[in-house]
Parts: sequence; structure tokens; C-alpha cells
Amino acid sequence: MGWINGVLISAILVSQSAQLPPPFPRSGTTKLLENDAVAVWNVSWLTQKYPLHHHSYDLVGISYTDGDRMITQGTAEARRTHTSAWEFQTNRAGVNHVEEGASDPPLRAVLIEVKAAAPRPAGTAIADGLRQVVGAPVWENDRAAAWFIGGGSSAPVHRHVGDAVEIVFDAGTPVPSPRAAFVAAGTVHGGPSPAASGRAYIFELK
Repeated sequence: MGWINGVLISAILVSQSAQLPPPFPRSGTTKLLENDAVAVWNVSWLTQKYPLHHHSYDLVGISYTDGDRMITQGTAEARRTHTSAWEFQTNRAGVNHVEEGASDPPLRAVLIEVKAAAPRPAGTAIADGLRQVVGAPVWENDRAAAWFIGGGSSAPVHRHVGDAVEIVFDAGTPVPSPRAAFVAAGTVHGGPSPAASGRAYIFELK
């Protein structure tokens, strides 16, 4: 009977997750782009408690200001988390939690929801891929790899082995202003080319 109870509990949890809202859109958040592969969000954690929500997709991204948030998951006590500017962010599909901004000015980040349920099969390295032309990524997990492009420079011509998202941060007052562009797998191009006072990141999806 134990396995039956386990199945019933799993079914209840799945049902509850399906009824929860997604993390975005919400107050303080702007959609930068969306297609069949990704949704890209410019997120600010305002000093308010956001509803319990369900992450349907794996998530990667990068913060661009310092800030704090409170995260409550399950029956555990809320934990205060500090994030620094230019720190990479991740979350996993299936997570249910509550978030609350806990700093003013707020933590800000650009987050990419990766819609594919699993990574694509690993391919053969190509001579003009990002790893060969630009070098090793500055960050990587099983859903994406990221390359940093400094202000006043430009990524050399390269070929994308997977779909990619380019995030360019222009100098802004009081905080940087992000832009995002989608690049389909197989594309050969140069850039991005951030201004001298900015920076850029290329996230190539797996």
C-alpha cells in the first residue's frame, strides 16, 4: 500500500503545481523577448511578497545590480539571499516557491526561461564555434554556456551550434539598461558589440 500512497501524493503535488501561476509576468518585471525556444525577462525584486508560483522551465541568467530577496520553499523558514551584480543565476523546472524583495534599491537580473524540456544531444565541436573562436565560457551548466564581451570590444565572427540569447547592458542612470536578442542555431555572425561603458553576455543554449 505504501507505493499507492506515494503515487497519490505525487499526483496531488503535480495537480497543485499545475494550478499555481508562473513566476512571470509580475510587478517589477518586463518581457524582453519570447519565442518557441525562450522567454527573456528583465526582473526587479520589489519590496513586496510575490505569490507562490511554479517554474515550468529551467532558468538561467545574470544579475546586474546588488540586492537581497527572501525565498520560502515548502514548509521551511524563509531564507534571506544576497546576490551581487554580474552573478549568474539558475533555477530548475518544477520548483514551487515564494519570493519577496528585501532591499531598496532592488535586486535586478535578466532571466532566460529555456523552453526545451531537456538539453539537445551533444554535437561535434566545430572550428568556428564560440569555444574555438572566443575561448572557454565564463559560466556553464547543463542548460547553457555563457561568454562575456567587454565594453568597447566585439565578439569575432562565430557560428552558433545551439540557439543563443545575447544580452547587452548599456550604461544607464541609476542602473544599466539591458537589451536582448535571439540568435538561431547555425547562424554565423559577429558581435555583440557593447559600447565602451557597457558589457554583453552570450548565452548559448544546450
